Amino acid sequence: MDSFSKDIPSIDFDKLAPKPPDVMADDRILLAWHRSHMANERTFLSWSRTSLGLLGFGFVMERFDIFIRHLLRLQGLNVRAGASDTITVLSVLAFILAGVLILAAGLRFVSVRRHINRGEAKFSLLPEFLVGVSVVVIIGMALVLSIPGIWEMTEALR
Repeated sequence: MDSFSKDIPSIDFDKLAPKPPDVMADDRILLAWHRSHMANERTFLSWSRTSLGLLGFGFVMERFDIFIRHLLRLQGLNVRAGASDTITVLSVLAFILAGVLILAAGLRFVSVRRHINRGEAKFSLLPEFLVGVSVVVIIGMALVLSIPGIWEMTEALR
């Protein structure tokens, strides 16, 4: 061995890597580990409920459009047959966002579970941010796309 390699300190990378918690060492550690996993599962379930809510919202928009058209026909107003393009776009967007949301929920669940099992405290706020942005986008699109329809209905009622 030459003198140069003696001067370089060796680094034990195994000591630098985060160690998984020894959950059997103490009851408090075991309970904290269980609480973390249960919180992760509750978060996954709440994201799943949100995704189902978006799916339901898409169906309700389609049905509500049919209901409004039927009411306008009952009042004797001439209404274009078929679904409104605006409502169709909004409901398809809600369906797509629901699929993306359930996929993101599953990926987030697996990622956080892996972090908990490894003992890492590294989590991302990106999924929560994306959910907030998608809700704002749906509400914004609903408002922007419904303005011409509201204008038509007010003109027809005059």
